[in-house]
Amino acid sequence: MGTNYYAVRNRPTTCDPIHIGKSSIGWLFNFQTHNEPLEMPPVAWNTFKQVKDWLKKYTVDSNEFVIIDEYDKIISYDDFVDLVESKQKDEHCRSNPDNFSYCRNVDGYRFSDDEFC
Repeated sequence: MGTNYYAVRNRPTTCDPIHIGKSSIGWLFNFQTHNEPLEMPPVAWNTFKQVKDWLKKYTVDSNEFVIIDEYDKIISYDDFVDLVESKQKDEHCRSNPDNFSYCRNVDGYRFSDDEFC
């Protein structure tokens, strides 16, 4: 079982949420790759640094978006980054032999090109 995380506009809107990725017990965080630089705001990330930069810009610097989990709980930028980094340091998660079976390994972080829930 896991928990999905999204960036959603910080005001009422009909826009779709942006899937950031999923945290599951025993696995490294799995990021959803985005390659849509023509969207407004542009959503394009393929590395953890790009994810952090985008989230900081739109959730901390501008408050245009908030990070929520699939249960509608708001997660701060710092708590989200701590969650990802704690999974990267967790030996149980790191030693899972299937971490990169269905995902790309980008500097030790998991990225999926296909949509997932």
